Amino acid sequence: MSSTKNQSENPESESAVVSSISAAAVVVMRLSLSAWVGAAVLFVITSVAEQVFPEFTSKIRDQLATIRFPWYYATGTLCCTFALSAGIVCRSLSRRLTLALIAAALASAVMAADYLYIYRPLQALIIPAGQPRTDQFEQLHTWSRNVNILHLLLVLYAAIQASLPLRARQT
Repeated sequence: MSSTKNQSENPESESAVVSSISAAAVVVMRLSLSAWVGAAVLFVITSVAEQVFPEFTSKIRDQLATIRFPWYYATGTLCCTFALSAGIVCRSLSRRLTLALIAAALASAVMAADYLYIYRPLQALIIPAGQPRTDQFEQLHTWSRNVNILHLLLVLYAAIQASLPLRARQT
């Protein structure tokens, strides 16, 4: 028998690998959640600025929205998917990471429902661009704003929970 142990036979080596993977997952989760909060806030700021800019016509505002919103949902989906995947890997490290994972999962479900049941019908009401705003548009727009606030609050909560210093899970 060889004097050097196979890496798979060394529990300390396996533990170090698992610990490194968990540590990397925590970093990915923290970065993904924080990046999405920042990106979403920037998106809202620029969207509001475009909507209130007096030289933009209704047609230009509609065109900007149809260009911008698919990127918003794609970026949110990507960031939340990374956060959820990383959260599954590192959730056992602390109660806070488990809470962050749950909040991120809820936020992802809210965003998916918003995309399917609010955004897509809303977008259909502004294509072709420049159409008058109907009561249905106003109702969907209000729902979208409120659902997006809920979504971002959940992601912010998840980011805060994931970013706080880790304490070992107590059994």
